[in-house]
Amino acid sequence: MKKSLLILLVTILVACSTTKECCAQTFVSTTPENRNIVLEEFTGIHCTYCPDGHVIAQNLYNSNPGDVTLINIHVGSYASPSPGEPDFRTNFGTAIDAQAQVAGYPAGTVNRHQFAMSQGGGTAMSRSDWATAGSYMLADNSPVNIGIMSNVDVVANTLNVVVEVYYTDSTVVLDNYLNVFVLQNNVAGPQIGAQSFNPSAIIAGPWNPTYNHNHMFRHSLTGQWGDMISNPLPGSFYTFTYTWILPTDINGVSLYITNLEVAAFVAEGNQEIITGEVVAPLLLFSNQYDANVTTSTAEDIICISTTNIDITFRNYGSQPLTSLDLTYDINGGTSTTYNWTGNLASGAQETVTIDSVAFIPQANNTVTWLTTNPNGQVDQNTANNSSTSIFKHLKLSGDVMPGIMAGTIDVAIFTDGYGSETTWEIIGDYGWLYGSGGPYSNNTQYNEMGYVAISPNCFEFKLYDSYGDGMMYNGVG
Repeated sequence: MKKSLLILLVTILVACSTTKECCAQTFVSTTPENRNIVLEEFTGIHCTYCPDGHVIAQNLYNSNPGDVTLINIHVGSYASPSPGEPDFRTNFGTAIDAQAQVAGYPAGTVNRHQFAMSQGGGTAMSRSDWATAGSYMLADNSPVNIGIMSNVDVVANTLNVVVEVYYTDSTVVLDNYLNVFVLQNNVAGPQIGAQSFNPSAIIAGPWNPTYNHNHMFRHSLTGQWGDMISNPLPGSFYTFTYTWILPTDINGVSLYITNLEVAAFVAEGNQEIITGEVVAPLLLFSNQYDANVTTSTAEDIICISTTNIDITFRNYGSQPLTSLDLTYDINGGTSTTYNWTGNLASGAQETVTIDSVAFIPQANNTVTWLTTNPNGQVDQNTANNSSTSIFKHLKLSGDVMPGIMAGTIDVAIFTDGYGSETTWEIIGDYGWLYGSGGPYSNNTQYNEMGYVAISPNCFEFKLYDSYGDGMMYNGVG
């Protein structure tokens, strides 16, 4: 697994006296305000009820615009990925989870406050209590205000953050800590329970189902528990500045700059969160003409010698992108150019799919892409113009069982104690669905009869377990 280099370059702290005039604050409010909600939600891709938690949290966010920060922390056994799944965990989540004394998932802390409905001796609560706890926070006065300004320098590939903190009153705990988290939206991944509790978040993708994860905690610019603000007085003003060189990925999960959020909150020690804010960074495009290729994919095929290929690109130029040449080849064969036209604003993304591309098949095949001539101009950043993707020809790679002829297919399944997790599909080239079955009852024999393979050898039988632990009999998987 690729490791990411996370570099925090500089932190600056400036404190003023209690007089407002000396502080010269630029964007933070100096008017006393009530607290904002900071909901840290503990979640995981193998947690059945976590999608319900996502819905509850999002409803709280939507009902209180500008007053709620959502931080989804993937942590615990339910966040542990199975083979082939992405790892959304961070180096910081485990300690936050332990401090909250999470007893079950999903759980959440509202401002890390100890409520009557909190679990055990910690601050974690069941999802049904988040709205009530949030209402309490919104009605309480805050002694501190936070303002955030942030941008991403696209060419330098840096996230720049300035946080201003202004105290309108004294605090109970003398040592406060500013925390600055980087969050990411629109992260594709698996999610158990999505069909039942949040089907609107299901998107196209390789997992069954593929889920759109939002407000995902990716990194802390201030370490585990934040940067200290010692003994603040009413009228005190502080400025913190951070610059982070953005990695390509974290734990192998791509970090897309157009989907980032920056959350900041002030806590008393590492516990009670007084208030918080969240913003989306402004994207700074230094070049006029810059097409950035983010990903490309190609479909595995079973027997045939054509495949579907696609390329995803973003406009990293300051001008709207209206035309682009997309040149591709498979296995170094003859190059073909697709002339794309459209209208992409700065930072916007588009995917182009080219169907039924013929090629001379090998066991493993490589598609190479190159973009040129954005708006008929010279691309001013050629370092992000290319991409390769690999796909398999399953018959040539030895993944197709020989000796199977076209005809009727019968499927016999004896389910384990979790038959509701079991489904299957018979799929041909280009995803043609010949048959499917499930979910089922527990510990039951099923005989599905009469599915027909149209071409010899050119189909796959796929057996799915929605929980991800496989079938289990007598405690053995």
